[in-house]
Amino acid sequence: MNQTKESSVYIIIPVHNRKNITLSCLENLQAIGDLQRYKVIVVDDGSTDGTADAICSLYPTITVLQGDGNLWWTGAIHKGMKYACECGADYFIWLNDDTFPSLNTIPLILAACSQRLNKLVSAQCYDTSNFEHPTYGGQVKNFFSTKLIHTPQEQELECDCMSGNLVCLPRSIVDKIGYPPSAQLPHTLADIVYTWQAKKVGFQLTVLGNATAVCRFNPLEEGWSLSSIPMSDRWKLLSSLKSNLYPPSYWNYCKSFYGLLGIIPFIRVYLNLVLFTIIRWILPLTLIKRLKHIKDTIWL
Repeated sequence: MNQTKESSVYIIIPVHNRKNITLSCLENLQAIGDLQRYKVIVVDDGSTDGTADAICSLYPTITVLQGDGNLWWTGAIHKGMKYACECGADYFIWLNDDTFPSLNTIPLILAACSQRLNKLVSAQCYDTSNFEHPTYGGQVKNFFSTKLIHTPQEQELECDCMSGNLVCLPRSIVDKIGYPPSAQLPHTLADIVYTWQAKKVGFQLTVLGNATAVCRFNPLEEGWSLSSIPMSDRWKLLSSLKSNLYPPSYWNYCKSFYGLLGIIPFIRVYLNLVLFTIIRWILPLTLIKRLKHIKDTIWL
């Protein structure tokens, strides 16, 4: 049964001081018909670049919720979901403003989500519109880590958790596990933990390969052995809520996935930071990349 025709669907977009990117996102939604098809909530977390005024002027049908600059990603998503629930939402669509869905992508993940109770569906994101280099989507849990998976077109793969770039969630998730944990995980890793919590209480998590979107990979999330970002800049990220290295967020992530054993991956990541800092200081990046390529070739 297709529930989506009668359902109330809210697209929730958290934004902060990226007016041009945000407007491009909304322009894309309008071009593919989703701005007209669904209700859209933009949660503007204290932008000072005129984002809210521009949205209200160009897109008067969009609801803009204001934050004070302290919501971050999780708080903005929480605020948007709560507002949507109060308005009678049946489904939520998480959408980051740097993620550009293809034509029919949102209807596809919505239809897949409505096929059964307690199901979350993610789109498969790529670096460019050529759809050759996958970036965000589903992740699988390994022993002490998670790994992004690529869901090819014409396939639908199950996963253990999801990046929050473009995900459809049913209202029932709020009834089962509440809203995303904005206090424990204000920005980074909250999407991973929240969808993992949903998996643990019985939700099915899948990535729909035919539902594509463009979202470039965040260079801060690239491997330390390949990234050109100086290690000194990595150390500065320890104090940034936007970083996976922010200790309080990373500890809550480790604890959610591994319980008391989470102390092992928690300590390991900071030991690796020290180790890679020393390696990058001694060896040139080109040599490190070459060695990694040789290692990967051997393991293939």
